[in-house]
Amino acid sequence: MSVFTAVMVQAQVKIGINVCPQINEDFGVRAGSDFDIQLGSRWSFVPGVYWSLRNRQSTQNSTVNEKTESTKYSDIAHFITLPLRFGLQIPCKDEDSFALKLLFGPYIAYGIGGTSKSTVSSDGTVTNYQTGAFDSDGRYKSHLDYGINVGLNSTINQHYTIGIFCESGLRKIYNTNNVLEDIVGEIFLTNKINIALGLSIGYRF
Repeated sequence: MSVFTAVMVQAQVKIGINVCPQINEDFGVRAGSDFDIQLGSRWSFVPGVYWSLRNRQSTQNSTVNEKTESTKYSDIAHFITLPLRFGLQIPCKDEDSFALKLLFGPYIAYGIGGTSKSTVSSDGTVTNYQTGAFDSDGRYKSHLDYGINVGLNSTINQHYTIGIFCESGLRKIYNTNNVLEDIVGEIFLTNKINIALGLSIGYRF
């Protein structure tokens, strides 16, 4: 522990704890920690580890033989997300009081659990279904997700942090409801949208 602490101090590593409300298809949240490793006067490497909660709500209506059926889908998934970003310090007048850092780089995430629920309403009859989000009949296509993360962080009085971020996934992670939806999604890229926007609030040691 003494050697590890000495290396961390020598490398000028600053550890931050963050809570981040986020919006993907619906409201979600993430919480975790960043490690700001100084590489020079302006550059740093900022890896992190986060637990992320993603929500998705959708509704599908269909009519067959004058019989209308409505299905509401609700998906909740838990991911472990590892952002691997570089940081560029933006010059400010008094950086001890207020500092800005641009963050950019890839991320990788892995789904560890969740649920996929559906409620089918037809002629006054309501039927509920539930399965695991990553099961074969779940709504998530894959545990694995990866993409690009960019953000802007401010540090106040060297400890308090607030920032914004955008995470754009490069994988199609959701299953579609039917063949028609799959075709429309492929043409208009709607089933490939995998974006999260969020606000980061935290404390840096």
